[in-house]
Amino acid sequence: MSVLHPYYPTNLTLPGYIPNSRSVTELIGAWLVALSIITVVTFAWLSPNNKLTLTERLITLWFVTCGFIHIVFEGHFIFNHNTLVSLTDFISQEWKEYAKSDSRYLHSDPFVLTIETITSCIWGPLCLFIAYATANRFPSCHVWTALMCFAHVYGDALYYATTIIQGCPDSRPEVLYFWVYFIGLNALWLIIPIALLTRSIITINAAMVRTDDDKGYKKNI
Repeated sequence: MSVLHPYYPTNLTLPGYIPNSRSVTELIGAWLVALSIITVVTFAWLSPNNKLTLTERLITLWFVTCGFIHIVFEGHFIFNHNTLVSLTDFISQEWKEYAKSDSRYLHSDPFVLTIETITSCIWGPLCLFIAYATANRFPSCHVWTALMCFAHVYGDALYYATTIIQGCPDSRPEVLYFWVYFIGLNALWLIIPIALLTRSIITINAAMVRTDDDKGYKKNI
């Protein structure tokens, strides 16, 4: 007998599924608390450095937050994707709530599993390194930032496209699940990385122009 569940498509089979015992308010509230703690800890870490601008502090916070999400939250998915539907720990319930917007996370969709593995194992640690590099104004931080932001944009675009071209069959149509969870939350990893990528490209280009000027090279584009 199939177990009733709140996920789309409605004929999706999820053996061993156990409903969440936590309310949506509790699950969203936990995220807000976690993000608040990350913000306070990051700004406390950066506070002794008076040379950093507010923009640099916010960029550092962004990459610390990304690193935390990629390693802890998405890492949890990688290690538990086969049994996620039956787990009742807090992070698993967070995933089961989010999966109402994209049920691919509950049946180990190959694309989602692949992109999340790369994100957690490679991009997560790199985000933390970029946060450190930004906080310490490493000369290479713009190169790493550009690489990471391009990866975020590319991965997020694929994440959207691979389900949108099918009509989003894995997402519930309600505003909270489709527009807030699926579209809204994931759009952050398009909008912010595009802005940071543009900033880094402009900075790198300006540095190259100065180098060319010093060497007397002819200016082109």
